[in-house]
Amino acid sequence: MKPASPESGVHPMRVLIVDDHPNTATMLARAVAQLGKQVEARSATSGREALKVADDFAADLLITDMIMPEMNGLELAEKLQNHPGGRPAHVILITAYDVPGLKETARRAKVDEILLKPVRPERICQIVENLLGEWNRSRPAAAQQAAGRPHRILVADDRPDNVTLLSRYLENEGYEYIAAADGVEALEQARRSHPDLVLLDVNMPKKDGFAVLEEMRADADLRHIPVIILTAARIDPSDVQAGFHLGADDYVTKPFDRRELMARIRTKLRVKESSDHLLRQNRELSMLLEATGILTAPGPIETHLDNVLSLVVQRLGAGAGYFLDFQNNSQRVFPASAERLDLAQFKDFLEKDNRSNGECIDNAQEDEAWQTRVGRDVRSTLYVPLRDRHNRSFGAILLFHPAIAHFKPEHSPILQAIANQVSVAIENEQWRSAQRAERA
Repeated sequence: MKPASPESGVHPMRVLIVDDHPNTATMLARAVAQLGKQVEARSATSGREALKVADDFAADLLITDMIMPEMNGLELAEKLQNHPGGRPAHVILITAYDVPGLKETARRAKVDEILLKPVRPERICQIVENLLGEWNRSRPAAAQQAAGRPHRILVADDRPDNVTLLSRYLENEGYEYIAAADGVEALEQARRSHPDLVLLDVNMPKKDGFAVLEEMRADADLRHIPVIILTAARIDPSDVQAGFHLGADDYVTKPFDRRELMARIRTKLRVKESSDHLLRQNRELSMLLEATGILTAPGPIETHLDNVLSLVVQRLGAGAGYFLDFQNNSQRVFPASAERLDLAQFKDFLEKDNRSNGECIDNAQEDEAWQTRVGRDVRSTLYVPLRDRHNRSFGAILLFHPAIAHFKPEHSPILQAIANQVSVAIENEQWRSAQRAERA
């Protein structure tokens, strides 16, 4: 798996400027570079040199002169459309003559804009700034990475050049990727890593893409993952129909148009996020109802508390869970092998410093107060208080996990709802015990 840049999650906008007059190319590149760290500019003095630069510099914006020796600007733009390094997202052609038919020819070469000479550096910079604004607004993956884990995408293709190209596209957008070279490996990676989306080639060894898709849709753990099928430009319509029948979410043909592919990926990920949110709400409601059923069933309260704690730990994937009862100086632990806590330390700690409303800690080892109270293997921590009918804290539910940021803020409300049910059950049992004592 290849992580995106740790600094920003996305690369700067890459601008390639091509002009057979070296001074012009260098001057424009320097002017564009002055826009700051969000832009990286390079120059070339011929179409041939520009293609070599593109091997290691996948340009997002190509600014090229029209009339150049050996290869003109339109020919360069056309060659970059199928370049292994990736096609530019935006192409600007600079020309001294607005000859008849140029606009139509430029359109076929995927040129987005034609500028007539003379073109001042200030105008080029303004165009780049405007495109940069659109560029940033269209890349939600950066915000996703800044907020937490970036989306992880499985690329299943047996051709290394396709994987290289797709991985470059994905990394440039702030996504993580995992690669698989055949159908069997694709299924193994999907089950191991649970990606957010799969880019699936049809023609792969061991198992083709359709067989992989069929197995994914039959697997309860994988069937919700969106799959975009990657196909050759010439595909039989019956194959398209078969893919959709098996559960494909979309098709993209080769060679890839980067803008189209990224737009389709973003759309499928947004749909998945909404679906995941609903599934999470359903699971949480189910957990709450199950906890309520446990607490209201006949039997000793101690057994009920153990069962609820086990339920919470397993459903939220915690490494260890605790019911802390400060009134009776006791604690319940799941699993039983988990290290027991110092109740006195936690009572004073949790009831001050505004922690009485609960807390979700990404890394307890970086929080001085938590670090001294938990084991060295504990990172992610989730805590909610247990309160009586007078809103006084008498205990807590604590969950630990060794991974950083395992627990999310959205886990707090459901855990607090269960804590409220536990508090009511404990108070009801105390009342029943008092009644039995009076009758005795």
